[in-house]
Amino acid sequence: MKKIGNIIEKIYFGIGAAAMGLLAVLVIFTVIMRYCFSLSWKSVSEFNVTLFAFTTFWSLGLNVLRNEHVSINMLYDHFNPKVKRWISVLNCLIMLAVDCLFVHYSWLYAQKMGTQISQGMEIPMFYMYGIMPLSGVICAICIIIKIIEHITAPLSAFESEKPVTENAQ
Repeated sequence: MKKIGNIIEKIYFGIGAAAMGLLAVLVIFTVIMRYCFSLSWKSVSEFNVTLFAFTTFWSLGLNVLRNEHVSINMLYDHFNPKVKRWISVLNCLIMLAVDCLFVHYSWLYAQKMGTQISQGMEIPMFYMYGIMPLSGVICAICIIIKIIEHITAPLSAFESEKPVTENAQ
């Protein structure tokens, strides 16, 4: 099961990395075309904005899986491993509640505003706004995976890491 999870995480990361790479190439392309040749395409500019939004929201779940989200551990580090486990679970439950609110309201927003047609790409805005609830659902799955990891992890996983000290010579 762990092997399948690692493969899915690599695919998830790969999609985000490919989108970020494409975004970088397209931004460089549009800047060169605009400033060197005075050429601009509203569809490419709109696609860049959509791709930027996609990479931003797509990374939500990946940040959870890789513990790259913001956390303040000043108080947390002083607890024993048993308490740390349940604080971590509680933290994930709070993240899950916030994420569920995000999914709910972003879905309502996508439905309400999604009937409009975009000016550049001339597609329903639902495809652009739909990035938010889709990414939120993926993030919720990642949070649930993290909760399961916290509950099933050995207590040694919650022990404080000792800071590396350099020898003064």
